[in-house]
Amino acid sequence: MKTFATLSSLLLLGATSVSAAPVTERQVQAPAEMDITNFSANTEPHGSGAFISFNIAIPGTSTTTNCTYSDFTSVSELPSVSFQPCDDPAVEWQFHQDPSQPGTEGDYRVVITYAYDASKKVAGWHEWPASDFPLENFGSTVETFYSGAPDFVISNLS
Repeated sequence: MKTFATLSSLLLLGATSVSAAPVTERQVQAPAEMDITNFSANTEPHGSGAFISFNIAIPGTSTTTNCTYSDFTSVSELPSVSFQPCDDPAVEWQFHQDPSQPGTEGDYRVVITYAYDASKKVAGWHEWPASDFPLENFGSTVETFYSGAPDFVISNLS
């Protein structure tokens, strides 16, 4: 009987010490940047569509993914692309040209979001002057081709 009482006391003591430990939630830090590589964007000659593609790596995480868009309806101008997932659905992106101001063409912009911890997200953007997306004349047709740097860093995350 003494053995049973001692064992019961030890079990109660053990259960008390386990339940007394505080439960802490894991804190994941928001990334500070997104590294973009191989960015390309163009319309197809003779109005047969558009293509936008790039890769994303998020330092400090295992996230690397490819983001692409293509259509068969764009003519000589790149389309606005609404938010859509990359190959890794934690990363979403959109692409558009800002409205023009008198005497200028609007800048182009890509906006990227990353869901890094359950419901937490960060977003950042990169902007190019319209001159990085020149119209090239192919005689019977005019097409848009991205001519800027294919690799860049997005560090304005919030």
